[in-house]
Formats: sequence, structure tokens, C-alpha cells
Amino acid sequence: MPDVVIIGGGLSGLAAARELATLRVPYTMIEVKRRFGGAIISEAQNGFVMDGGALFAPRYQSAALLDELGLSDALLPVDDERAVFKQGTQMLIDALAQKLSTPAMMRMAVSSLGKIDERVFGVCLENGMLLDAKALIIAAPARYAEKMLRELQGDIALRLLDFRYDSILRLSLGYRRADVPHFTPPPDSPITFVHHLEIPERVPEGAVLIQAGMPFDASKGKPQDSIGMFTELMGWHAPILASRVDYWAESDLIRDAQYAAHMQAIPSLLPAGTALIGSDYLPTDNLMARLEQGRAAARSIAAFLEKK
Repeated sequence: MPDVVIIGGGLSGLAAARELATLRVPYTMIEVKRRFGGAIISEAQNGFVMDGGALFAPRYQSAALLDELGLSDALLPVDDERAVFKQGTQMLIDALAQKLSTPAMMRMAVSSLGKIDERVFGVCLENGMLLDAKALIIAAPARYAEKMLRELQGDIALRLLDFRYDSILRLSLGYRRADVPHFTPPPDSPITFVHHLEIPERVPEGAVLIQAGMPFDASKGKPQDSIGMFTELMGWHAPILASRVDYWAESDLIRDAQYAAHMQAIPSLLPAGTALIGSDYLPTDNLMARLEQGRAAARSIAAFLEKK
């Protein structure tokens, strides 16, 4: 029986696993997908390095951990506060995954969590397998954690059920710099943001990489159709040198007053020996805050196990 079961191999879950390995606490990680990282994924195309998820990282946070992961020179400054990863944000995921001390159970889904007795948790997988654990780190989005927690802690499940999301669509587009006259969306445009990069390690010479966000109704077309919608709104009609579209129907968490009230209550409702981590449970999408959250959860669980 592992001391800890970690459910979810995104940034926070990987950070927790890495910290547990450092503390020599045995764990098992369960990840529902074929790959780690969740929405964090990078792709090289025609000399452009594009990120499907988060593009920017805080420039000066978590420098010590990046050094430990061999990423001391991986961040490229964009301005006084922001940086990007030289080969895409997936560099951070890959570096953490290489530090796993035990193979993860990939393509496995957790259906429910419960208590076998006062000292042991039960983790039921959708394939019928049952795992025992002394502690749990749940690093899954609220819409999945809610289902897992119904039996273990129904009050938390009800609060997670109240979390609300908007869809989010990210476009990454590569252009010749001379073909892009401006980066400002027109007034009253549905475009939520436009970022641009001209860093040589991420973009070919004389080119620019655009990352933009906008709402999208998948019932009215395919996500790939958003490229034409975006370029028409921006008034750009030049050849596109590289492109990537990432769409999530329920990913952009609405952090309103209801969310804040739930997040204030949830920590006191968590059973002893459990932690709930991930971007859904932070007031920010800051990459390094998510990483530190995972590490802190691992230290808290390790302290809990020492007292048992």
C-alpha cells in the first residue's frame, strides 16, 4: 500500500509528486490521459514554438526549484515581470515528469473515494480496481473532483458542483512581422486578449508569434473555424506560417463571490490526510503559484503521515 495516492498528473500533481519523492514518501500517481500536463502542451512548427495553454510565467518566482529541475536558463524575459520558456511551457512539465520516483498509472480514471477504515482511504477506479492509501492528494479539476468526493465528503462535492466555467479557445498563429500592422483588437470585439512574441528562440527571424483568446460556441462550428473569425476581426489577411487551436468547453473558471465563499469553506471540510490542489483551487492562474501549491500540499501530507 503506498503512503499517498496522487490523482492527476497536471502541474500541481507533478509538483506534489516531486516533493514527496524528495521527502522519501512513497506514492502512486493516477493520470486519466495518455500524457502529463493537462492543458499545458507545446508544439514546434515551422520554427515557431507554440503553447496550447499558459504562455507566460512570472519572471522571478521559484528560481531555486527551476535550478533543481535543470531549468535555470530555460526562462526568457519578455518584460520586467513576465518570461516564457525557451522551448515552450511543456519544458516545466517534462522536467517534473522526469523526476517521478515511481511509474504513474496512465489512462486510469478514478470513480470514487472513500474510507476503508479510520486509517486507510479507498480509491476506486472505473475499471473496478481498488487501491488503498494512507493519504490522498486530489489534483483534478473541480468538475471531476466533485464526483470523486461525493462519498468521502459530500459537503465539498456540493460546493464544487457550484463552480462555474466559461469555454476558452486559444489561438497560436505565426506571421511575418511585416504582415502584422497592429496587435490591438477592435473596440467591442469578442477577442479577450492578444499576446505577441518576437523572441528568437521561439520565433524565426523576421516573424512574430501571436497567442490570442476568444469565446467560441462549438455548436456553431469547428474550433478551427476560429482562425478565420479572428483574422477577419483583426483585419489580417496575410499568409499564416504556423497555427494551433486549443479549445476547452469548460476550462475558464469564473472566480466570483460565490467561488470565493466556497474556497474559504473547503479547507476546513477536507478530511485529515487529504489535499485538494490544482488551478481550480487558486485565485490565480499563475504557473509558479500552482507549482508551489503542489509542493506545499506534499509537505503537509508528509507531516500528517509522520504523526500517524
